[in-house]
Amino acid sequence: MKKKTIAGLIAIVIVVIAVAVIFAGYVGREEIDVAQVRKYADPITENILLAMNEENYTKYSEHFDQNMKNAMPEAVFNETNAMIKSKIGDYVSNEFWKVESKHQYTIVYYKAKFTQEPEDVIVKVVFQEIVGEIKVSGLWLDSPKLREK
Repeated sequence: MKKKTIAGLIAIVIVVIAVAVIFAGYVGREEIDVAQVRKYADPITENILLAMNEENYTKYSEHFDQNMKNAMPEAVFNETNAMIKSKIGDYVSNEFWKVESKHQYTIVYYKAKFTQEPEDVIVKVVFQEIVGEIKVSGLWLDSPKLREK
């Protein structure tokens, strides 16, 4: 009898723990208001991509946080931008793809078209709010041609 009681208690404890773990996965998760994110993300991303075409560092880095500005000073921008243009050409257009949230960051993905890349160029822009302002904390472009050596 004692064995059945202990086994029953263990089963109940396991069920309670499983429910708690499942519930914990939902607690603290924020629903992403995609429309609200796109209100700032779309124009900032468009600004960055057009600035690449124009080779305009001031416009390109306008919304960068200080870490991004430190990682991408004008000389590095000029070199990187020249390499990107030589491989995939100029930016043409973009289409919103998806948005994710990780910790204090909002990550927005676009599928962009460039003049010399037949495939989509995935543009990943990481945003965060710093002292009430939306700043770009990360920027990546990925495509088959950009991955070529």
